[in-house]
Amino acid sequence: MANRYFDLNIEKVLDNWEVHHAIREIIANALDETVLTGCREPDIFKDDTGKWHVHDYGRGLNYEHFTQNQNPEKIDANNVIGKFGVGLKDALAVLNRANRDAQIDSKFAHISLKMHTKEGFQDVETLHAVFEAAKDTQFVGTEFVLEVTDDEIKKAKRLFLYFENKTPIDATTYGEIYTKGSEVASIFVNGVKVAEEENYTFDYNITKQNAALKKALNRERSFLGRTAYSGTVKNMLLNSSSLEVISVLLDELKKIPEGTNGDEINYLDVQVYAVKKYNALKPSVFMSSLDAYELTNDDKERIRESGRELVIVPENVYEHVKDDHDENGNQIGTFDVVQQEYSDNFEYQYISEGDLTEKQLKVWQERLAILNHFGWRKLEKNIFISKTINVIVSGDTFGVCDGSRIIIKQSVLNDSQQFSTVLIHEILHLTTGFPDNTREFENELGKIVGQLSVELLNKPIQSDVIKDSANSGTNKTSSGGFLSRLFGK
Repeated sequence: MANRYFDLNIEKVLDNWEVHHAIREIIANALDETVLTGCREPDIFKDDTGKWHVHDYGRGLNYEHFTQNQNPEKIDANNVIGKFGVGLKDALAVLNRANRDAQIDSKFAHISLKMHTKEGFQDVETLHAVFEAAKDTQFVGTEFVLEVTDDEIKKAKRLFLYFENKTPIDATTYGEIYTKGSEVASIFVNGVKVAEEENYTFDYNITKQNAALKKALNRERSFLGRTAYSGTVKNMLLNSSSLEVISVLLDELKKIPEGTNGDEINYLDVQVYAVKKYNALKPSVFMSSLDAYELTNDDKERIRESGRELVIVPENVYEHVKDDHDENGNQIGTFDVVQQEYSDNFEYQYISEGDLTEKQLKVWQERLAILNHFGWRKLEKNIFISKTINVIVSGDTFGVCDGSRIIIKQSVLNDSQQFSTVLIHEILHLTTGFPDNTREFENELGKIVGQLSVELLNKPIQSDVIKDSANSGTNKTSSGGFLSRLFGK
């Protein structure tokens, strides 16, 4: 068969391409052929003469693959790298410009490159693909033999996710999310690197292209601007169900006040999504930094006992999620939720009179004088002693009015004055229904104080009471002393 010359019609060699970009196109075609035909993976190797081979095992290259027309097969496929169908000619032109020999073999022909006169214009030479008879008509696939360096092959391979040997930590309908392989994140489109990001948290492989990305993916495949792919990256994150991805995003969320976070977490909708998703995946309690700063040691212990993880988030994020629910319908974990769970699961450890010390028993008996004095004797059966107090209901650690019950903490019985204060306080809650820190409750408490003041002024107090007070140097009285005389016991 006589040699045939196919004019590649390369009007302009891509200025930004280096040799490794040309190799990239050849490798991309080999990988695409594997996807489209299901053949075995391509081989890339160096022979004894120092030349590099890229051999795919597909259908074989022929002259129609050098036409200018876009490849409809690749346009319709979603998971291939090439789309334009002109990358091969660009690659060969770049290799020729760099004076690198390139030979191609398939069952259809042996192909080389040569500057040759353009048909009809004998004074003009252009780059042609020279078609000769195939060396082996039974040859499987297509093999490129390239005069390139090891470093150029290495650079070309670095542009492919295929050679990274990485497993995605999540796969969404928009693409795959990977752990960042180096300090600089990589953005891939269908497995080919198109950009690098110094301040991204993950590597991304976009498999579903939107209009902006398709428009930006020009013939050169030069590094794209962020606006071309940032929307797709955000969609990947907003569709991630991986605990690993969400956990990393929350870690980045915590870095916002320091300004050391990755750029993806700057999107408010990503921040809110990360919180809601984490809440669905793992028991958590979310707090703003200000609220977390005001936590007491008892609060922190309550969070630990709840089995929830404390997660500090920015104030604006907390305001967006604190009253919301996750995808499972669960309320977003806040400290209020922890408090409610504590209260719902709380159990009192009730104590009988037989478990009290002698001193505690004497103080406990003083309740009768108080109840009789204020006409509360019928409430005696509603008063209990417990080793533990539900601080969520009571707001303190001494006593609580829990429904129709008054529960006094056992340790309060070690002090007569403290016991009488707690008892009267809780009885007022029970009889009035008014909560703490309200004007109504303060008014009721004021009435009790006023009544006692009048009685103290009008009731003769024996000298031993004054003695008790003087000897103690405090307002405290011994069990069975001051209160008994005050209430006429």
